[in-house]
Amino acid sequence: MDLQSAEIWRSLLAQAAEVCASELRIMEVCGTHTNAIAQNNLRSLLPENVQLISGPGCPVCVSGVLFIEKIRSLLRSNITVAMFGDLLRIPGSQGTLMGEKNLKVVYSPEDALEYARQNPEQEVVFAAVGFAPTLSAAAALIMECRACGVENFSLLSDFKELLPVLRMLCAQRGLHGLLLPGHVASITGKNYFRNLPVPGVVAGFEPENILHSLQIILQAIAGSQLDLLVNNYPSAVRENGNTAALKLIEAVFEVSDSVWRGLGEVPGGGWKLRNEYAQFDAEKRYDLTGVQASENPACRCGEVLTGKISPRECPLFGKVCTPRNPAGACMSSSEGSCAAEFNYAGGSDL
Repeated sequence: MDLQSAEIWRSLLAQAAEVCASELRIMEVCGTHTNAIAQNNLRSLLPENVQLISGPGCPVCVSGVLFIEKIRSLLRSNITVAMFGDLLRIPGSQGTLMGEKNLKVVYSPEDALEYARQNPEQEVVFAAVGFAPTLSAAAALIMECRACGVENFSLLSDFKELLPVLRMLCAQRGLHGLLLPGHVASITGKNYFRNLPVPGVVAGFEPENILHSLQIILQAIAGSQLDLLVNNYPSAVRENGNTAALKLIEAVFEVSDSVWRGLGEVPGGGWKLRNEYAQFDAEKRYDLTGVQASENPACRCGEVLTGKISPRECPLFGKVCTPRNPAGACMSSSEGSCAAEFNYAGGSDL
């Protein structure tokens, strides 16, 4: 964005916010939004009374240390675990998974299944994290496994259901608006976010689209349109979402309680495989109920993820916790708010 455009947006946002309350807290939920906002220094264009805080939209970050330790338990039982690369650097109770044997880094759920097919003598588990887009891909994968008779593949699921957490954060953090995730909405649809207590806008990822979405939110707050819900990403998001993907999810998974980093166990905050697909459930297949884990008490990643503090308010930020040596999930993942702050807003890698 050039300087002239930036100044135009600064003026438009100031006009939208000038009749609002003295301080407004708007949360951007998506980790991709967090990175785009930091990379383009969009916070510098906001009026003084508008605080844009990062939320729990990094799927790797919101998975707790117990998930990491369950992966480690599988690996040390000579089971191959396929996972996304970001998970390798998330610290568990016993450190990260770097250096563990039997790891296979993949770029999609389909890669994990293909590896299992090519290596039928190995037990292969896909360590699955994410929201609706990855969830729908995993649902299709499990249905394919059943149809093709693949017997050496299973799923260690830590998929998250976003809506209960958004409602919780609106109440706990005194939010006034939500910049809603375009990637999630491409599957769930805009209407998934109905009945939130604050105005919300589903946004794309270009700087101008993000700023326009923030302008809409500020105008809604100024006009007391607390139930406003706008799709500002119509090229990718429909009103009712991707109906084929949603049917797949409904067929294979069911909503369950889930532990979110920084929030603890959230009722209805996750997904698990339905009983008819239990043969593909790694939790049941390998009995991981005895695995234990504990969070690093010095890391405040959970508070960053839920908007309680900013990355720089964590005493570890930029000192003992850097992208090269992360102490917490928010610095480990490419979508983490601490990593975005460090990489684009002048961290110091000591």
